Amino acid sequence: MEILNSVRFKLLFLSLLAVFVVTTLVVWSDIEDTKTRLIDAQKEKATLLSDTIRQSIMLLMLENRWKEVQNQAEDYTRNNLELKEVRIFHPVSGRIIVSNKIEDVGKKIYKEDWDRFVGHEESPFMIKKNDKIFATRIIPIKNEPACYKCHPPNEKILGVLDVEVSLAGAYQSIEESTYKHAAGLIIGFVLIGLIFFVGGERLINAPMRELTAVMKKAESGDLSVRAEKQREDEFGYLSGVFNHMIDALETAKEEIGRCHAEQMEKAAKLASLGEIISGIAHEIKNPLAGISCAVQVFHSELSEDDTKKAVVTEVLNQVNRLDRIVKDLLSYVKPKPLQFLPARTSDVLEKALFFVYPEAKKRNIVIDNQVGDEIPEILMDPDQIQQVFLNITINAIQSMPNGGILTISASRKKYQEVQDEIKRPVEGDKILAVRFQDTGKGISSEDLPYIFEPFFTKKTKGTGLGLSISRKIVQEHGGEITVGSEVGKGSLFTVYLPMKN
Repeated sequence: MEILNSVRFKLLFLSLLAVFVVTTLVVWSDIEDTKTRLIDAQKEKATLLSDTIRQSIMLLMLENRWKEVQNQAEDYTRNNLELKEVRIFHPVSGRIIVSNKIEDVGKKIYKEDWDRFVGHEESPFMIKKNDKIFATRIIPIKNEPACYKCHPPNEKILGVLDVEVSLAGAYQSIEESTYKHAAGLIIGFVLIGLIFFVGGERLINAPMRELTAVMKKAESGDLSVRAEKQREDEFGYLSGVFNHMIDALETAKEEIGRCHAEQMEKAAKLASLGEIISGIAHEIKNPLAGISCAVQVFHSELSEDDTKKAVVTEVLNQVNRLDRIVKDLLSYVKPKPLQFLPARTSDVLEKALFFVYPEAKKRNIVIDNQVGDEIPEILMDPDQIQQVFLNITINAIQSMPNGGILTISASRKKYQEVQDEIKRPVEGDKILAVRFQDTGKGISSEDLPYIFEPFFTKKTKGTGLGLSISRKIVQEHGGEITVGSEVGKGSLFTVYLPMKN
C-alpha cells in the first residue's frame, strides 16, 4: 500500500495512462480512417462497375443483341469475384428482368433497392443481406433517341440497373488492420511502460531513496550526514537545501547545547545562591526583629525636642527597610504555593489600589480604574495576583513624582491575537489582558530588557525584586507580563492571565 500511495507510483501511473489514452485515440482514429477509405473505395468501385455495365448494356441494345444481356451479366460476376449481383428490374412493376442468378428473374426487387430508385438516389449505399454487407448502386437505363426505333419516346426509363459489390474483402482488410494496430498498441505500450519504469527508477526512485535514507539518519539524530549534490535537477536542489538545513540544525544544536549548559550552570549558581540567601535571611530576620523592637522602645522614650530622636527615627526607617528586603528575598527564593480560587479581577485590583490611593493623592496622581464587573471570575491566587497589581501600581506611582495619570483597563483576548506580544506559550486559548498605562518618566531602551531581572533597580530605596517576583507569580499562573516604554511619555505594563473557569 505504501507503493500505491507514493508520488513516484502516481506519477508513473498518470504518465502511462496519458500515453495509453493518447495512443489509443490515435490508433482508433487511424483504424476509422482506414475503414472509411476502404469502404469509400468499394463504393467507388460499385460506381465504376455500374457505369461500365450500363454502357455495355446500351451497346448490346443498340445492336439489337439484348438477348445477350443475361449472359453478359453472368460473365461479369464470374470474372469479378467482388461483383456479387448484377440485375435489371422493370421501372414500373419492380420485377427482375435480367440477373446473374437466373433463379431471381421474375421476382420482385429488394425493398431497399426499390426505395432508392423511387427516391432518385443514384449514389452508392450500404446494404446488409444474409449477414453480408454490400455496396449497392441503383441507376436507371434511360430511353435515349437512339433507342426510339424499338421503344416509344414517351417511355423515359427502359430498365433499372442494380449492381452489388461485396465488402467482405474490405472488412477482412479492416479486421486485419485492427489486429495489427491493436498488437502495435500493446507492444508500444509495453515498451513505453518499460522506458518509463527504467527511466523513473534511475531519474526519480534512486535519488529519492538516497535522499530519504539520508533524511532518516538525520531524523534519528545523526546530523553529520550530508546528501550528495551531484545532480543539476530538482533533486540536486533539494539535496543542497537539505544540507543547508542540516548545517543550520547542527549550528542550532551546538548553540542550544551551549545555552543549556550556561542555563544549567546559572541555575545551579542561583540554586546555591538561593540556599545561601535563604539561610542568611533567616539568620538576619530574627536579630533584625529584636533590633527593631529595641529601637522602637528607645524612640518612644525620647522627647519631641530631643536632638537624638531624628537620628533614632532614621535608624528605625533603615531597620524597616532591611526587614522589607529580607521579606522580598524570602518571597523570591521560597514563594508560597499557589492557592487557586475563583475570583473577580476587579475585586482583586480594588484591594491592591486601596493601599496606594493615599500616596497617589499626595503625589497628585489620578488613578483611572476602568476594570468593571463585566470581566467574569477566573481561577487565580487572589493574594499573589493582588501583590502583582500592587507592585506594578507602586512602580507606576514612583515613576510620576510630579503627578500624572495611571489608567488601568482589562479586556478579553484570544491567544492568537496576542501571541506575537507574549512570545511564549500561554495556557488556554482565552486570555485576560490587564493593562497599566502611566504618564511617567518612562524606561530607557538600555534598561528595558533587564527590568524583570532580580536585583535590577535604578531606585535608591528599591530592592529590585518587585517585578521579578511579579513575573514569577504570573508565569506560575500560566501567563506572562510584558512592558513597553518610551522615555518622557510613560510605560505600559500588561499582565496576561489565562481565563480558566
